[in-house]
Amino acid sequence: MIRLNAFFELKSDKDTQVLAATMLAKDLVAQSRQDDGCIDYDFFKSTTRPGVMMFCETWRDQAALDAHSASAHFVSLVPQIEALTKNGMHLNRFEF
Repeated sequence: MIRLNAFFELKSDKDTQVLAATMLAKDLVAQSRQDDGCIDYDFFKSTTRPGVMMFCETWRDQAALDAHSASAHFVSLVPQIEALTKNGMHLNRFEF
């Protein structure tokens, strides 16, 4: 299995930016959980660093992750989320 933790920091921690990122993230989570091979997919907001958020994903295998990365919802939503960040997403990958 593959675990991905994708951290990002918003350009601004103003309510409008946080709300926009949260709505996009929740949409991405809801659709991604339906992808074949998705074991788990969650979204978190830091309680210690305003504007810092994280996706935590678990995939069955590389083929499932590749299909997810090519999906319409991923291709549409991730660039919208990244446009709200200071420096894009920082990805940590773990295999188990």
